[in-house]
Amino acid sequence: MIIDRYIARSIVSGTLGALFVFAALFLFINFVRQIEHIGTKDFGLMQAIVFILLNLPKQLYELAPSIILLGGLISMGTMASNSELVVMRSSGITVSRIVRSVLQIGFVLAMLVGLMGEFVAPYATNMARTMRAAAMDDQVLVGGEHGLWARDGNRYFNVKTVMPNMQLQDIRIYQLDESRKLKRASSAQSASFKNERWLLKNVRHSDISATGVKTYENAQEEWASLIKTDLFEVLRLEPQDMSMMSLMRYSEYLEANELDAAAYQLAFWMKLFTPLACLVMLLIAIPMVFTASPRSGGTGQRVVIGLLLGILFFIFNRAINHLGVVYGLMPIISAAIPLLFVTCITVFLIRRIR
Repeated sequence: MIIDRYIARSIVSGTLGALFVFAALFLFINFVRQIEHIGTKDFGLMQAIVFILLNLPKQLYELAPSIILLGGLISMGTMASNSELVVMRSSGITVSRIVRSVLQIGFVLAMLVGLMGEFVAPYATNMARTMRAAAMDDQVLVGGEHGLWARDGNRYFNVKTVMPNMQLQDIRIYQLDESRKLKRASSAQSASFKNERWLLKNVRHSDISATGVKTYENAQEEWASLIKTDLFEVLRLEPQDMSMMSLMRYSEYLEANELDAAAYQLAFWMKLFTPLACLVMLLIAIPMVFTASPRSGGTGQRVVIGLLLGILFFIFNRAINHLGVVYGLMPIISAAIPLLFVTCITVFLIRRIR
């Protein structure tokens, strides 16, 4: 219907405006934070700009519910100021019909946020950190979709996945001789750093010589050196930087090894609930607009209110999430409590609209 398209266009326009505000803020703050690193080896101004841009999707994703709330307040607040909502109500359009129109575009925005959090943000964040490591350390050669490449003398390492807590997965090691010819090719399923040594599992070696190739395997091996441990300060992925699939796999790995996986399970459920939080935060803008005077406040006031509410929700959400981990709550419960709380308030306020 026309009303659906009009409300959708207004909300998308307001959300894009809010997105621009947050993006500009993040770009400025991140640029200031990177100034001290500019000039470190090959990390120049252009590298800093690329690093900042690649980190932007993650930061926008984390604040997506607040951004959509602000966009909803701006768009529907403008409609209220122009008496458009009053005209809709006078024309026989009920509040529930307006809520349905908002839900339709809300589902679309929520799906886009979910896709960004699962595919765009983790990939861009990983690329940003690898790129900065390569610029700041000449042992890191290249990164991206083919994983991390690093060098230690005549040995070259390719790591497909760098996990938290100094865990590596799918490793390839190539050793050259003095004439720069391939001497040995090795692979390992995983590697972990324990007691100042690297423990490699399911290792396969192929020794190359003039007489041919000799292959042998070991269930595990200990290496004194593999990748410099200080690189993990640059390359390490926090739980919130990982995709849901990576979080699920790593949680299963930790549980299989009888290690604490609560932080990664919590991050998984937080990512799963983030699109739903976006939808609820958009809906909460409806009672705020309808209960306010049509002429009260302008766009500036609505922006301030939206920013304050968005920040409060972000702080409340993170506080409850991490308190749940501290007190041993199931991760799904810790992640769901803030969403359920805000959902109940939203439903209550919408039902009170006359």
